[in-house]
Amino acid sequence: VSTHSAVIQATSEVIQIHGGLSTPFMGDKVLAFWNVRSTRSDHSMRCVGAALELQQYTKHLGVSVRMACTGGPASFGPMGTKTQRAFTVVGPCIPRGMVLQKLAKLIPFGILVDMAIHSHIQHSVQCRLALVLPLWEEKVERAYEVLPGAPKLSQEWMYQLQEKENEQAQHANFERGVRGVFSLPS
Repeated sequence: VSTHSAVIQATSEVIQIHGGLSTPFMGDKVLAFWNVRSTRSDHSMRCVGAALELQQYTKHLGVSVRMACTGGPASFGPMGTKTQRAFTVVGPCIPRGMVLQKLAKLIPFGILVDMAIHSHIQHSVQCRLALVLPLWEEKVERAYEVLPGAPKLSQEWMYQLQEKENEQAQHANFERGVRGVFSLPS
């Protein structure tokens, strides 16, 4: 229980440090969102950076965590009825993230990203094609495994992200709604 609590605490902190927003924990899962409070050009990199940092932390604890990062438009905010409302998100990236998170157990390092995220991070993070999933009307979704070792996650890296964000603040027309689905050890 203490290891599980440590992972939950670290997950929450890592998501927040990387500019994400998390929903309440759902058993051993947490759904995190980037690009919700403000539009950032590096939201994909922040999501993957959080996954990499959490992967390093949990490896140090000797536990395995599976993660998926997906991107795309979504609606978010308080939803529900007059008597029961909760912050939630709806959009095609959510079920895709859940599927990829389950499939992440098939790969050695345990982090999968979809094509939307890969297109934003491919020059900064080492990835390899891991899965090709059939969709509908002869379309496929490619999933990429994020490989360990790049980028170097440190305070200096976070400062570099902040500088890049400040430089690109004028260019705010980027896809909103990057999502991360993290599964914690049970």
